[in-house]
Amino acid sequence: MTKTLALVGCGSEKRDEPTEAKSLYTSTYFAKKRQWAEGCHAWRILSAEHGVVHPTTVLEPYDTAMTDLSDTEAADWGTEVIDDLRPQITGFDEVVILAGHDYVTPIHDDLHELVSTVRWPFQGKRLFEQVEWLKHNSPPDQSTIGSFE
Repeated sequence: MTKTLALVGCGSEKRDEPTEAKSLYTSTYFAKKRQWAEGCHAWRILSAEHGVVHPTTVLEPYDTAMTDLSDTEAADWGTEVIDDLRPQITGFDEVVILAGHDYVTPIHDDLHELVSTVRWPFQGKRLFEQVEWLKHNSPPDQSTIGSFE
């Protein structure tokens, strides 16, 4: 059985108070990505402000987006994300990235050095195509729902 880690891009729509990261982002789009990711062995959120975030980490609302970062800041963000993921990714066979280009570009090449398979099903897809993909593709393994790290 393939052990999959999903990386989910955060969202701009957020609650007004400190909330667990998995519930902080309020868009339907984030909810669909979260639902898909929860069918994997584990999942993490990619945040422009916080890097790699465990879904149960409580966060204050924030307004930073990847598009706010300069090229240098995005590269530094990518280095920090890879450094944070390195110990978390041990034992996973694949990483599936459910995020946009701005989140993937700074980490994509380095992820390939950490895990044998990196999938980015949203590559080249517009938002409605990403939503359709989520609707029509089951997570790699549904047997782990409810048993997250």
